[in-house]
Amino acid sequence: MLTLDALPARHGDALWITWGEGDAHHLLVDGGPPSTKTRTALEERLRDRSVELAVVTHIDADHIAGVLALLERRSLPLQIGDVWFNGWDHLPTDLLGAKQAERLGAAIVRRRLAWNGAFGGHAVAIPDDGPLPARQLAGGLTLTVLSPSRTELALLRPVWKEEIEKAGLEPGGAAREERERTADLLGEGPVDPETLASAPFTDDTTEPNRSSIVLLAEFGGRSLLLTGDAHSAALTRGLRRLASERSVERITVDVVKVPHHGSRNNLGPDLLAVLDSERWVFSTNGAIYHHPDPMSIARIVTARAEAARAASRPTRLAFTAATPYTAPWESPRLKATYRYTTTYPPHLDEPLHVEV
Repeated sequence: MLTLDALPARHGDALWITWGEGDAHHLLVDGGPPSTKTRTALEERLRDRSVELAVVTHIDADHIAGVLALLERRSLPLQIGDVWFNGWDHLPTDLLGAKQAERLGAAIVRRRLAWNGAFGGHAVAIPDDGPLPARQLAGGLTLTVLSPSRTELALLRPVWKEEIEKAGLEPGGAAREERERTADLLGEGPVDPETLASAPFTDDTTEPNRSSIVLLAEFGGRSLLLTGDAHSAALTRGLRRLASERSVERITVDVVKVPHHGSRNNLGPDLLAVLDSERWVFSTNGAIYHHPDPMSIARIVTARAEAARAASRPTRLAFTAATPYTAPWESPRLKATYRYTTTYPPHLDEPLHVEV
């Protein structure tokens, strides 16, 4: 058994992974933004369950804040085997730490939890050369780290303090421009996947996203790619490196958690050339940044259309919420043309459950 529950986390990520034959084991990846519903959902799961590992992929508020709230609530008993989080001490710098990251580090220490214990207390990062680091958790789940490199962590240094002072990445000029472009592309009529997919791709340049921990989780012959908000180029490099190690041309996984909630700047053609999957999970309710972007969905369904037809198995898009940004993709004509299906949680504010 290997399952993914994308918990209701508004525009962020809060991912609960369960695996095992007989006894169930659990992995938490990120905790979403400050949200009563997300916190309640996490607390219900953590009150009577131990967690082998909690991963905070990077310092953006829509990933770190929920975990921070849990660890700072002293009355909540927690059983966590290890925490993977690259904090101030793991960056090659003497920079002042970011405010929330400093608080998270203090909470980890206060609770006497192992911090990057599987890496000897050092950064969760890939080496410049040699094998990619892989760690096996209790119950047999293997996690292979694909990103970040120490170079990518170092690039976070100049903006660490600045990013946290933005109070959780409040939308600025770039976000406003993205919303305007999205509105222009969606328009009032149906989307055109071919036009969207062929539009020029520009990779994400934000340093916090660049530092995202990326993990390939594997258990019992099944696989799940956990991407955080990683840049497309970083994901591509990690996957190419893994493909070389495994002597294959492409990495095929059972489920992909789409990077950065489906942003157009985090899922490029080069990434889709080295990565294939029938199932793609979008974790967002569209708030603030209007994700998922139609370009990302178009790139996936057009890239996979031929393979989906040949295999008689559709591409499966799974969304944590039905929004105006997912609505255009409910077109029966588009589903038939590009051979894909869509799924959602059974009810509003319930987790999206995926059997990997």
